[in-house]
Amino acid sequence: MNLFVQVVTMATVVATVRFESFVQLPKRHSDGWRLVQLVGFLGIIATTLLTPVAWLFRDTFARWAGEAALGKWLIFVPITAALTSLANAFQGWEQRRSRFRRSSEAEVAGKIGFAGSVFLGWLLLPGATGLVLGSGLGAVIGKLAWLVRIDRLRLCGRVADFWRVARPLGRLAGSLTVSQAFFACTGIIPLVVIAHAYGPEVLGQYALANQSVYLPTALLGTAMGNVYYQRASVRWAQGLDFSDLWRSTSKRLIMIGVPIYGMAVFLLPIVFPVIFGGKWQVAGRFAGILAISSFFGFVASPIDKGCLVVGAWWYIPLWHGARTLSNGILALVVLAKGWRVETYLYALTALRALEYGVDYWAESSFAFRRPPQGGLPITTGDPATTPGDA
Repeated sequence: MNLFVQVVTMATVVATVRFESFVQLPKRHSDGWRLVQLVGFLGIIATTLLTPVAWLFRDTFARWAGEAALGKWLIFVPITAALTSLANAFQGWEQRRSRFRRSSEAEVAGKIGFAGSVFLGWLLLPGATGLVLGSGLGAVIGKLAWLVRIDRLRLCGRVADFWRVARPLGRLAGSLTVSQAFFACTGIIPLVVIAHAYGPEVLGQYALANQSVYLPTALLGTAMGNVYYQRASVRWAQGLDFSDLWRSTSKRLIMIGVPIYGMAVFLLPIVFPVIFGGKWQVAGRFAGILAISSFFGFVASPIDKGCLVVGAWWYIPLWHGARTLSNGILALVVLAKGWRVETYLYALTALRALEYGVDYWAESSFAFRRPPQGGLPITTGDPATTPGDA
């Protein structure tokens, strides 16, 4: 299941070229909506072209991932990636209209869709079927259904309009596509290392631990990050920096994250066997280790879109490329030296903490940057929306 999710993450890079990340940026609401339409249009094309490829090369891709059982599920990757991108585009539309509560509700709906579909899969379908379909289609459809109910689904549009709104964002889209590819590689490297070096049983323990410690970021951190991104975009469009937003958001994240992850480090190794059963005791130990770096991710990730606001297109692939390179080097060392899995996780935790620390510092510098005088090449936000309204 965890490998399937990571492959879907990589496929979203190809499916929509990350245009769903820019719905908040155009000056006019109509152009923001055209970007939503463009994402739907690209998703249909990607699903049509990539589904046969996923089926023909399923065994090859599964062998590269280190898990042969993954092969039969790869045919669902293109449609899941397209729906994921479309759900994110709709969520960006809600954030653009300052409907932050609805955007946050969609995150909860996605988690409920995931949990519900996985539970039904466990009851009705054998083996990993329910897990894989729940982690992909269940979560995405739950989130997308909550968002689509808000606005009438109008995904048809003219190609000329798509080109007009997409062209000024071409450099950012290319930058974000490259960085997302690096991000996906960074996420899948530990899975491949664990699958090859320690086996699928240990990979399952790691997957449960990693998903558990990520939950606060997925719910609280993402919601706060969405508000930060929209407010920062409006400030930048008004010719102002957003340093005060960076200070208040980062302070709030630290105040929330310290008690949550501080308790997680000590309690998760005890709680996991109680909740999930004795055979998941190893996952509890893993979660206690991973919670340390997850705290740094909880603080840094929600404010990591400041570079998009100021148009620093070069930073995103640079940072993610450095992450992929450093994780790749660590993986080679682990495979060559034959480290114990706990030793690998401690090293991975230290590396992630360092990476998030660098990103936190870089995003602070973007927040204090002043907009160029004489107008902006891409106006962010909506002039009718003030930070107070947001």
